[in-house]
Amino acid sequence: MHELPTALLHLDLPGPNRSLPVGPSRVQGWLVAKTGWHYTDVRIVLGQRIFPGIHGFPRRDVAEYLKSPRPALFAGFEIPVELPIGAHCLSLEACSITGTWEKLETLEVTATTPDGAEPPDHVVPVRPREFGEALRVLLRRMGTSGFALRAGASAVIAETPRPHYLRHPHLPFRGHLDEPQAWVRSVFGRIAVSGWLFHETLAIKRVFATADLQAVQDLEYGRETPFLGRLHPNFPRALHCGFDGYLDLPAQLPLPVTVRVYAELEDGRWHLGSAARMVATDHEFAKQRLVRFSPLSVWRAWRTLHREALARGVKVEPAHGYRKEILAVWGEYAAQAPRQRPHRVRMEKSPEPTPTGPEKIGHVHYCTHNLSHQGAPLFLLEHARHLQRATGARLSVTSGQDGPLRREFESLGATVQVIDDSAVLAVTTTRRRQDALADLAEQVDFSAANLVIANTISAYWGVHLARQALRPVLFYIHESTPPRSFFRGSLPAAALALVEDAFTLADRVSFLTGTSERYFTPFSDKSNYCLYPGWIELADIDRFRATHSRDAERRQLGLAPEKKLVINVGTVCDRKGQHLFARAVDLLWHHAPALAASAEFLMIGGGDTTYDHSLADFLGNLGRSNLRIVPGTGEVYPYYCAADLVVCSSYEESFPRVILEAMAFEVPIVSTRVHGIPEMARADLEAVLVPPGDSAALAAALQRLLEDPAAGQQLAQQARARVAAEFDRQIILPGHLALARSLAKFPL
Repeated sequence: MHELPTALLHLDLPGPNRSLPVGPSRVQGWLVAKTGWHYTDVRIVLGQRIFPGIHGFPRRDVAEYLKSPRPALFAGFEIPVELPIGAHCLSLEACSITGTWEKLETLEVTATTPDGAEPPDHVVPVRPREFGEALRVLLRRMGTSGFALRAGASAVIAETPRPHYLRHPHLPFRGHLDEPQAWVRSVFGRIAVSGWLFHETLAIKRVFATADLQAVQDLEYGRETPFLGRLHPNFPRALHCGFDGYLDLPAQLPLPVTVRVYAELEDGRWHLGSAARMVATDHEFAKQRLVRFSPLSVWRAWRTLHREALARGVKVEPAHGYRKEILAVWGEYAAQAPRQRPHRVRMEKSPEPTPTGPEKIGHVHYCTHNLSHQGAPLFLLEHARHLQRATGARLSVTSGQDGPLRREFESLGATVQVIDDSAVLAVTTTRRRQDALADLAEQVDFSAANLVIANTISAYWGVHLARQALRPVLFYIHESTPPRSFFRGSLPAAALALVEDAFTLADRVSFLTGTSERYFTPFSDKSNYCLYPGWIELADIDRFRATHSRDAERRQLGLAPEKKLVINVGTVCDRKGQHLFARAVDLLWHHAPALAASAEFLMIGGGDTTYDHSLADFLGNLGRSNLRIVPGTGEVYPYYCAADLVVCSSYEESFPRVILEAMAFEVPIVSTRVHGIPEMARADLEAVLVPPGDSAALAAALQRLLEDPAAGQQLAQQARARVAAEFDRQIILPGHLALARSLAKFPL
């Protein structure tokens, strides 16, 4: 073993004579990063050739040698290499948690062979499934402007990892990693993991996985696998050995990334089972439209990809599943590709809006997807309250789900109706679509409405019903994702057409930010699009601050005077990225343990979803007692009042309320740099902004502001001035009121 500036390194192979056999061989050893450093992967570089390795073999002996409190360290590594005869200078590199490859050691080795013969290079083919995934990626990239097909196909082949599998489970283990494949879709920084694994004689206590060796995530183990029971009748454990789950994929890790799956046996020993390299496309990539429908497009993409593979010396494996895979890609493309240019749906239009509109609006009918304490429904409630105060409007509300805001609307005198919109979401044909809308129209009466306001993509049905009733309709969009990505394949084509048509049918479609609007340009000629930002009720917040002291709120929350409070506010879900926040806090513990111990980290918005349970299990694996989930509540002002730092870890936002609230409460902000957030709080002027999904950057931002409270307070003061000058209700809501007045239809 020898000590490096950032780590401890030991080489088992090659030995002291630094010789390796010609052809396939391996470099083996162990690597342990020092405090403040973390390595996620290893490789050998020889000229232009890169040999990927597997880092993360559990080593009990290393844990005992270094007197670690852990039962084993993920320290062992193994790097397959294939060297020609002669002397070579190998560079051993490791990937840090920040995503950069660092040179650790130079190895002078000699490759020798007894007979002097040099074996041929081993060619790793691309399997049919991998080729199909590459073709899917190419078809989506072809939809971007200025795309060069040949160069693009060559790039996709170069990006496809070969080999995909670095390791299969060793005997007496048996198993296979089904997902991820060589290409995988990452949804809000998480990928699906599935497969099967069993031991011939011992019970497996749990199965877990990791992509960055920072922390492990448990997978659900024990799924029925009857097909394995038939294949392995001598091993009863083969009948229930399937595993499934989700794995975090920090965005800063360079691609391809190695996924490792481990087993813990009943005796407590850890074993590395499967290891595979894969390339992930993120949720933003999934928002790109496929190239416009044409059978020729698929044929050209397939032919070019195949030719470029051969040109790069990559063999496409001629297995029986190849044709089946190409046909599957064709079927998906035919179902999802746009078939015509953007157009306006021909329906009778309501009268053009007047420049100013009437002073009184009369009756306003709101349509919303739910009545929960979330940003979009709260937006609607405050909109309705202002409209009523300013115009005396009568209010009606129709919602797809009930919720606590129902009482708030009813306190305004609104009539609230909860409907079942599931039939409209499930339509599969044009005829059924018409029938479903007719059935829904019988439940909702717009005849008295002077204006209909539909709120969020999920309330698109309000646009259709309003147009059928010949009522003017305003469509508010809070999302930063097009319909096909928003519904993630859960809607059939006919239902998606309903959603997309709503953007043409609405008299006005109002977006909160320009970055959100760009996702919806294919659905209208944009003549009915407009931008009206969100707002915050500063007067309400200032009244709360005047009547609630910071010290009292901190005592109420049980905080010691010397403790800092870092809060992450928002419904716990993958889009909000609480898993990213948890990883950043854990990294802070690694890099600055005293600083991490000085704070409490609260995620406010917990519920009872699958993601909630998965996040709770992950927090248990991290073992950070000052990192907790707090159940969702409508009373979040006390947390802002007590907080030293507000963190927004979202992967997708349009105009999040949490940012405005933090600015109004004058609390320093660290946030991911997504969609409308930079338009609200500008980088290093009102907030510290980091790339979405980057756990290392988020951890560094936390450390920066916790170590320098004065810098955070300067940002917070500037943020307070900005929100007061640009986003106060008194400034923003008159514009929304003018928009509503311009659309209101009189007389009835």
